[in-house]
Amino acid sequence: MLPTIIAVVVIYFLAMVAIGWYGRRYSKTFDGYLSMGKTGGILLLVGSCIGSNIGNGFVVGGAGEGAMVGLAGSAYGIACACTALVTGVFLSDFIYKHGYGSLAEFTRERYHSEVPGLIYDIATACASFGLVAGQLMAGKALFEALGLSGTAGVLAIAIVVFLYSQLAGLWGAYATSVVQTAIIMLGLLLTTGVLLGNGAIGTIKAAQAAGAASPTALNFGGMSFAGFMGMMLPVVLGMVTDQNVFLRVNSARSAKVAKNAHLLSFLIMIPLAVMPAFIGSYGASVYGAGGDTAFFDVIMGELPAIVAAIIIAAILAAVMSTIDCGFATMGAVITRDILLGTMHKDLSEKQLARITVILNVSFIAISVALALSASSILNLLNAFYSFLAAACFVPFVGGILWKKGSAKGAVAASLVGVLCVVLGWVGVPLPSLGGFFPCIPGLIAYVIVSLAAPDKAQAA
Repeated sequence: MLPTIIAVVVIYFLAMVAIGWYGRRYSKTFDGYLSMGKTGGILLLVGSCIGSNIGNGFVVGGAGEGAMVGLAGSAYGIACACTALVTGVFLSDFIYKHGYGSLAEFTRERYHSEVPGLIYDIATACASFGLVAGQLMAGKALFEALGLSGTAGVLAIAIVVFLYSQLAGLWGAYATSVVQTAIIMLGLLLTTGVLLGNGAIGTIKAAQAAGAASPTALNFGGMSFAGFMGMMLPVVLGMVTDQNVFLRVNSARSAKVAKNAHLLSFLIMIPLAVMPAFIGSYGASVYGAGGDTAFFDVIMGELPAIVAAIIIAAILAAVMSTIDCGFATMGAVITRDILLGTMHKDLSEKQLARITVILNVSFIAISVALALSASSILNLLNAFYSFLAAACFVPFVGGILWKKGSAKGAVAASLVGVLCVVLGWVGVPLPSLGGFFPCIPGLIAYVIVSLAAPDKAQAA
């Protein structure tokens, strides 16, 4: 199987680079690199929305979690689906109507201050390191499942995606996401169908009776309600403020397309979310699989070599597309928001291109270091989504819903929320409240400081 997988992955990667080469016409300018000129149709946006989730955390991480806790391992996948629903129902029209290219543009207009937006940009940049590192861990998991070096897997993905991202920018990420999404969806359906056809449920029940499988392998009892929400809420709150949401909405050819694409993505992802957890449960019961290699263990053990190889290649390519969106995020928050927006730098296209390359090299290097030091995909993603939500959620939603919210209140909310997350990281015991806790003191700080220090226009 190993030669087949290597050959298919190499061919698949070359095909993705070819798509990126074709898409160079959409990234000739810096704005085109970030928005593909508002040409996105519903297929391209659905592929992007699902593809940005379904590659690693959704499939590989979901199966790894399912191997440990059963069907409750679908929490991350369900959270991804709910994010698409929240975006489609509440945010898509608002973002598109105002043309906000990032949350910083909203805060700059809403609070008449550069500081809240600057905090968002810095928080987004910091969170992006962890989120991309979580994607790079797919290469690590695959190589380890094949008995190869996990470090080599991380480095291989990082090098290929860096070269690919320099070609087509956001259009390339979205175009390849359509291909990846279709193959991965078919792969999940095929794998689940094969397992069920081979009596997987009976096999798992027999393993449970023999004490070789978790009692919660076929139900959602492997996590308490608080634990389930603790996985979901930080992801939902972080994702709705993620730069990718703004990039995706603003890339649509119309507000209706953006809205419908997110709603359709929700409907597709909900049933898909349970499948990786089921596959992971089977892998733990039959192969003794555990952790992030569970998905690869099952498909290589149960499917024909060529089919398994194509699914693996699609997952790795989806990871590439997600990382490519991460590069676009860094370009948006560092170059467009800070250098062009806050610092008002007058830069030529040539200078912007040079800065983009330097940012991307630094970005991928730090993300590689994080990926090599982390042990769990979902734990890493959850931690950085918690950080992003704590820094951005209250100033964003509060600014929309409460007219009295002030710039100082927004800054206070971000600082207090981030402080709570960091204290949790270093081991200080804090309430969990389903991962929502950091937003509560942030919200309290937002209200108190806004009332005590209103903006000048509001005070007048």
